[in-house]
Amino acid sequence: MFDAQRKWGNSDNRSKKVDLAIVEMIATDNDPFTVVSGVGFKRLVALLEPRYSLKTEKYYRTDLFEDVHTKVENKIKELVTLENAVPYLAFTTDCWSGDTESLMSLTCHLIDSDWERKQIILNGKAMHGSHTGEYISEVFLSLLRHWDIDTERVMLVLCNSGANMIKGMRLIEVPDLSCSAHTLQLVVNDGINSQRAVMDIVAKLKSSATHFNHSILAKQRLKDIQKELDLPQHRIIQLVPIHWNSTLHMESILEQKRALTIYAGEHGKISILTVDQWTLVGNLIDTLSPLEQVTLEIGRSDSSISCIIPSITVLKMLLEVKGAKARGIKTLRDTMLDSLKARFEKADKTKCLVLATLLDPRYRGHALAPGTLSNAKYWIKDDHATLSEAKKRKRASSDDQGPDPKRIRVEEEKEEDACLSDMLEQMYANLLEQTDHPLRRLMMRRSSFSLSSWINTYGSR
Repeated sequence: MFDAQRKWGNSDNRSKKVDLAIVEMIATDNDPFTVVSGVGFKRLVALLEPRYSLKTEKYYRTDLFEDVHTKVENKIKELVTLENAVPYLAFTTDCWSGDTESLMSLTCHLIDSDWERKQIILNGKAMHGSHTGEYISEVFLSLLRHWDIDTERVMLVLCNSGANMIKGMRLIEVPDLSCSAHTLQLVVNDGINSQRAVMDIVAKLKSSATHFNHSILAKQRLKDIQKELDLPQHRIIQLVPIHWNSTLHMESILEQKRALTIYAGEHGKISILTVDQWTLVGNLIDTLSPLEQVTLEIGRSDSSISCIIPSITVLKMLLEVKGAKARGIKTLRDTMLDSLKARFEKADKTKCLVLATLLDPRYRGHALAPGTLSNAKYWIKDDHATLSEAKKRKRASSDDQGPDPKRIRVEEEKEEDACLSDMLEQMYANLLEQTDHPLRRLMMRRSSFSLSSWINTYGSR
């Protein structure tokens, strides 16, 4: 009974295991170290194991955390090292500034030997200089050197479309790709800023949202009106310029049209829209909804770049459609279409995008133009030739046994090349024969757009 109540000493292995578990919990859940000082946490630990003595916040932060960090870092180095990982790695990186400092992140993406996708956050490094292309390239290289990763292993770096980020990657001479979701935001901003009537509507809605977000009494009165009208008791979402899809949240304001009209009649502290402006709001929602769906689709953590070209193709078709939903916002739609074409002009000339789309069984070559398919054919043959040459050099450096191994290797390679050539010729012949574009057929059948259902339907072909 006495042993059951006696506290463990700090050197006790059982106490050390709990210490380690607490530090790992803080790191895994991204909790502050002050969690160990909370009354509720102390009660929980005392109930679960009365013999364990909680340490101070400083102990977990200084004495233990550094060891855990070192072990995790060594494990990651083993995972990304050339001996244990695939030869090529992909990365995502970004820079952002806070109130006190600027940071640059680096995330590694790979497929391990078990064909499992891995995503590892490698760094979040403080930046102290001006965010020029030269400085960004220096910081990026320092992050790679920390993990002993050569630039030759960098298959692709995904970053935003800022001129300084693009210049930084070009200075390092690594393949880079701009974030499509960020580019779509620029497309929408181009459209909104092109039409004065739309800008006036956005300004009025933003002013109304600000009024309700800054006044408790206004919120309470709006909620009472919503109850009286049997409307959903949703708050008025604030529009944020740097997040274009917050503009799409004007849908929640359209939902509260009657409630806002009554509130404006009672208090007169918000600018209510006219009938024509409310109509434009509905048309804007119909225009922007597909772009939000595409943004969410390509922004998922498990998304592939193979969806970019098909998604852009569908968006172009939607913006080209004329009808009642385009009334009053023709300038916006035309500007967005021109911006979309200009900003994604090189998409069907970008090797990684084209080959990813072609090799994705959901799309194959249906979303690619015939000229793009010809380029893809050349790229695949060129890559195959490069790999074959590397294979030849590897075989030549080995001590093969058996009768005339050189002649056997040459004949095997000729057969492989001929087989691949025939397969490619037949595959591209079949693709090029399809003159009736399935994307356009699908779009003609659908009155409303849903990227997920489009992918499911298209992928089942």
